Amino acid sequence: MGQPAAVRPANTELIALREDAGLSQQDLAEALSMLSDEKFDRPVEITKKTIGRWERGEVEWPQPFYRRLLAEYFGVAVDELGFRRPRPTETPRQRSSGETGELMAILSTPGEQDPQVAKDQADWKRVREQLGGSRRALAVLAEQLYPEYRVPGLENTGVIAHPSWLPPEPIPLHQVVLDRLEDTGEPAITGSERESELVRPLASPTHRYKRYSHAVRDLAPPRLFENRLCFRLLDVDWTRPSEQLRFGSMGFFDAIDTNEAVAHETALHHGRAGADGSYQLGRPSWRRLSFRKHIGDPFDLHRRPVMGAIGTLIIRGGESPSMVLHQRDGASVAGGGRMLHLLPAGIFQPSSVLPDSIANDFSIWRNIQRECAEELLGHAEYDGTGRPINYDSEPFFMLDEAYANGTLRAYLLGLSQDAATLAADILTVVIVVPNVYDQIFGHLVDSNPEGYIPARTVPFERNTISNLRERALMSPGLATAAHRAWQFRSLLLGAGASAPRGQG
Repeated sequence: MGQPAAVRPANTELIALREDAGLSQQDLAEALSMLSDEKFDRPVEITKKTIGRWERGEVEWPQPFYRRLLAEYFGVAVDELGFRRPRPTETPRQRSSGETGELMAILSTPGEQDPQVAKDQADWKRVREQLGGSRRALAVLAEQLYPEYRVPGLENTGVIAHPSWLPPEPIPLHQVVLDRLEDTGEPAITGSERESELVRPLASPTHRYKRYSHAVRDLAPPRLFENRLCFRLLDVDWTRPSEQLRFGSMGFFDAIDTNEAVAHETALHHGRAGADGSYQLGRPSWRRLSFRKHIGDPFDLHRRPVMGAIGTLIIRGGESPSMVLHQRDGASVAGGGRMLHLLPAGIFQPSSVLPDSIANDFSIWRNIQRECAEELLGHAEYDGTGRPINYDSEPFFMLDEAYANGTLRAYLLGLSQDAATLAADILTVVIVVPNVYDQIFGHLVDSNPEGYIPARTVPFERNTISNLRERALMSPGLATAAHRAWQFRSLLLGAGASAPRGQG
């Protein structure tokens, strides 16, 4: 019988360097190839597969030039890349029966985990699963921790909002002014503080995971989980004629390290097993919520990294208005599973890491277009790893044309937060005249990588919205958007076409 293959540990240092830089494996491969060609005049072919083999530990000690490239790119010493020089092979020698027995015991249990680590990780995964199945209930509970930020008419929906985040009425999207800062500085809170220790499981008997996102990656990875470049929300001020929404840059995992960690803490300390074994929530209390206390004011956007997710309520206008909703699969996404959501919805991020794309995609309207193409029409995901989007192609051209001639109108409803995760939603509504809606969205997909589309058209009426809310099916973002859209339905459904639009 052959010897069992040695289990090589993953190169967590290299993975962390890449993810902290907001790069996918493909991004890093392209960057290293470019660096080699431009700086060293030495063309090499580094692929995503190459990076994957380094990170999985399949290649323990790459060629010296590759190690030099990595060190140069990340600005670290070679010995900080996480590679381990292979030890020389021992010359076989005669072993005593005792030594042989010990060796066989080791070989028979390769990679056996420390019992304390195994238990801690199992407990963490259990709470993580409970969090996934109780997100709305946890948001409703956490909402009560912030009485000053509860929104009239949205009580017990899990929504909180600073009064200044909700404008007096919906703002036409072409009037919304965005500003992007290149250098925003580091936030005071990253999620690696002592206050978050209890929600980061043990990685070894002596060390906890440094980042919550790394624990998710290793212990409970969803199907969609990459550390992509995102726009970081820095300021909201509707009173200014310019720079109403200000952004910087961050990685997707930066948000996971705070948002999902604070929600995990809430589930950990408020959940308990009922007499029938079911998961039940206690009364809201700040006691033992050390990380949430450490975060403090959830609307202090400089204290922690806040990623804006753009959620859009699409309404087919006409005499019987209707809308499309989305049910996410909790196994597919890192946050927000098992609830009805806005469709489309997606992180505010560029379609590519190339500089031209970052500039062109810094637009709420462009983000809405991409998410429509992906989530409603089944296009491949514009995940930041490919080439810039050609917005003169379909369906982007058709959407732009409808937006320009007024048969499609877009408004910003305001911003809110999910009280459990403290994640921010940038809420918009798009109203499309029936014949144009049918032309653009006449062939909706039944599902996408994030879940099912449960209905093609849901009536946009008071009874439908009230019923979904009473059945506790709406995510906080959907609850806010539906409430605001219904509140201003006369403005939204009665408005006619106006002057050609710019891009908000």
